[in-house]
Amino acid sequence: IAAGKLYLMGGGWDQYRLAEAPGQLRLAVAVGVRIGWEETNREIPVVIVVEDDDGQALVRIEGAVNVGRPPGLPPGATQLAQLAANVSVNVQAYGGFRVAITAGQDEGQRGHTLPFRVVRP
Repeated sequence: IAAGKLYLMGGGWDQYRLAEAPGQLRLAVAVGVRIGWEETNREIPVVIVVEDDDGQALVRIEGAVNVGRPPGLPPGATQLAQLAANVSVNVQAYGGFRVAITAGQDEGQRGHTLPFRVVRP
């Protein structure tokens, strides 16, 4: 992420080819959180978890975004906060995995899950 823009190369995949399992894979996770007018000027927790098909967490990243209201922002306007992380994941076997992302808390919590498979080349 540079100057509010997300630069991405090789995105949009759903299979990771790993020569041997167990093994280690490296992936990048990028998250865009849409911040509502009423959500500005406060910390919004963001959690990224890479887990296997059984729901076992392999990697957990916790962070937060906090966005103010810049001068000239029209009343009611939303803003985009972005996070990116490079992640190393140790996998024990080929199979299904997912990246689960949540932002916010309580009634305002939103989430998204992105599945992927680790396969033999």
